[in-house]
Amino acid sequence: MFNNTINGSPAKSFFVGMLTRDIDLDDAILDLIDNSLDGLLRQTKGVTSDYRKYKVSLTLKKDIFCIYDNCGGIPTKDAMEYAFRMGRPDNAPKDDDLPTIGMYGIGMKRSVFKMGTNICITTKNIERDFSVVINDSWLKDDTNWNLEMIEAENNLLENGTEIKVRNLYPGIAELFDEGSSFISRLKDKISIYYAFVLKEGFIIAVNGENIVGRDIEFLIGDDNNKHFRPYVYQEENNGLKITIVCGIIGQPEDDNMDDETYNTPSSDKIEAGWTIACNNRIVLYADRTRLTGWGDGLPKFHYQFNSIVGIVNFESNDKNVLPITTTKRGVDASSDTFLRIRRKMIDATKKFTAYTNKWKNKREEERDKVIAFTRKANVYSIVSSIIDEDPSEDKKEFIPTNLPVPDTVRNNNMETIRFQKDKKLVEQVAEYLFEDKTHNKNEVGSECFDR
Repeated sequence: MFNNTINGSPAKSFFVGMLTRDIDLDDAILDLIDNSLDGLLRQTKGVTSDYRKYKVSLTLKKDIFCIYDNCGGIPTKDAMEYAFRMGRPDNAPKDDDLPTIGMYGIGMKRSVFKMGTNICITTKNIERDFSVVINDSWLKDDTNWNLEMIEAENNLLENGTEIKVRNLYPGIAELFDEGSSFISRLKDKISIYYAFVLKEGFIIAVNGENIVGRDIEFLIGDDNNKHFRPYVYQEENNGLKITIVCGIIGQPEDDNMDDETYNTPSSDKIEAGWTIACNNRIVLYADRTRLTGWGDGLPKFHYQFNSIVGIVNFESNDKNVLPITTTKRGVDASSDTFLRIRRKMIDATKKFTAYTNKWKNKREEERDKVIAFTRKANVYSIVSSIIDEDPSEDKKEFIPTNLPVPDTVRNNNMETIRFQKDKKLVEQVAEYLFEDKTHNKNEVGSECFDR
């Protein structure tokens, strides 16, 4: 009798290989930290009054990777029904009322499969302790997709989860070896991408070292310099809250600063450019490309703008409205929401590119006087102090005006030069100087004169 049945089941080796190919190792590790934070939000129902009670500890050695958290553990029912599935089934909980960022149900599996072939996941929840083991024989067996919950390998002291990966792939083991530059880069990334929660007291440790979050601070004028303020915008519609802050983090740089100097990252402060967060977790850091308007609506980023920082935070309990990629380390540039907010970002940036233009030509002494009448303020206090917290308003905006200018400008010790040139020629010069043919024509003329 002729058999009409065709085997259409997936091969695990292909499935696992494709799943891990498009994610970098550091992003895979950050994905596991995201899972811990999402677990914390589920445990606390989204209300976390004291982050200092919770931590994530990572151990990276050439023979083992381990991540442990005390963020509540994997509920037994969730583990049995969806947590270990290759993708999130339709009947899985949606976290509809929580500001999590996990969407596709592949993060934990993709991360551990990236590193090795002997995996043990142990969890302790309010009901029980158990472990799930994934080994090389299971990964090679295309007929068996079931996993067994067994007695916990380790007795965890608190409700939480521990993931151990042994039999690391050779390339992974080399990166995890002591003194590896990868570990140093990972620490830097953690300090950046979890800056918000680290500043709230959440602990993330790598090989026993607690990571310190980058400072997210802007300069703001004191009583003698009240006009020195960042741009702030906030809106809230249909459960999506968007906050923009753009301003100055230091005095405008000197004209003689070279490219290497301004591209050298600070070890403790957020860097120039646009940083974008979703639910308080940074997904794009210090971007200076066309994605956020530099060279497309704005001049191409260069040393003059090294003091300009912008922060955007998208917050929602509906993850599907967040402009985030599947790796959680990028922005969906086709998102209608992002494209609309991008225009706001460009307009905000123009306020401060124009400001820095006025401080060119080595006016160090005058700039020092202006900076002397400023203080540093973190992004939270800036939003709450500048934007009036009126729940009846769904959109609020503060546009800084009369930003400080040099005495030579303030005292009108300047001459105005006006002349006309062919429009197409002016656009060509603007494109050459600022990579934007529609750039402000006064600034184009001034730049020509300076050169």
